[in-house]
Amino acid sequence: MKLQWVSNYDLIGNALGYSTHQKQLKKAVEQAGVEITDDAEIAISITTPDKFFPVPDKFNILYTMYECTTIPDEWVEPLRGADLIVVPCTHNKKLFSRYTDVPIEVCWEGVDTSLYTYIERKFPKGRDPFVYLWVGASNPRKGYEHVIFSWKLFRQKHPDWNVVLYLKTTQRTREERLLNIEDTIVDTRLLPLEKEAGGKLPTLPELYHAAHAFLLPSMGEGFGLTLAEAMSTGLPCIYTPWSGPVDFCSFKEGYPVKWKFIPIRTIALNSKGERGGIKYESMAASAIPESIVNQMERIYLAYDTALKKGKRAAERIRKDITWEKSANSFIKIINKYTKEKK
Repeated sequence: MKLQWVSNYDLIGNALGYSTHQKQLKKAVEQAGVEITDDAEIAISITTPDKFFPVPDKFNILYTMYECTTIPDEWVEPLRGADLIVVPCTHNKKLFSRYTDVPIEVCWEGVDTSLYTYIERKFPKGRDPFVYLWVGASNPRKGYEHVIFSWKLFRQKHPDWNVVLYLKTTQRTREERLLNIEDTIVDTRLLPLEKEAGGKLPTLPELYHAAHAFLLPSMGEGFGLTLAEAMSTGLPCIYTPWSGPVDFCSFKEGYPVKWKFIPIRTIALNSKGERGGIKYESMAASAIPESIVNQMERIYLAYDTALKKGKRAAERIRKDITWEKSANSFIKIINKYTKEKK
């Protein structure tokens, strides 16, 4: 099989999920024996529909995703320009099928389990704090505000608990990465943001391994890659049971929070950058802070039980959610439709 790989994302900000996806899937399909070349008859675009441009005279596959209950109007027409749409979760298949007759298939993303390795954890002793970790772009969808508000409630209830909240965000500059969290969250102690040797930021696997519990009370996920990565390391995980995560995580492997739908809106800007009317409106899942706090307490107070869930989660990821599995599924889907075409 030969494929033309059209996608090209930088590892920054809100494009991190797409960039990781296209890089890891490309590597995995090449390892499965697929040749990546511009001479291929099949073109792969892993991007949002508004940035999708079909390659003329080729079978165009759009691998895309979305997190809410409706998609932006400007996405509809580009969707119809694909020969096949691939999405990472069941929620997305149902969502996009409302807008197009183009066939849609589900292909899960994956985790590099050699990088996000499982480790045995114990409840910290002595002066070592219990570490809660959140990872993501500091925007509403990733639950940034939910985490901050929940943390304040949590610390008010348990001022004497030796606990730490660590936030890892993904911005362009070092100054943006090193957010002044202590001005944002009251009564918080943080792990050192930089290593003593060389002043380097810790890697994402190191952050997962240093933590005792993971928070992802997001408003919606195309898949939920950071959740899957955290699960792979055995971290007990708190998450919003809606959209992508429900495909691979349940109460058996994690700690779902209660949530409710709320409207989200995008404000239109004119040519001068002035705010206008509402450009786009949809619904997203808003995690209930009290439920987040309850799950944080459950993990802390019964950590041995939480670690058992974490181990089941790691086993699930290593069995079903790897890039090798994703590549094999992707290749199978492509073969199905291109053979039918011929």
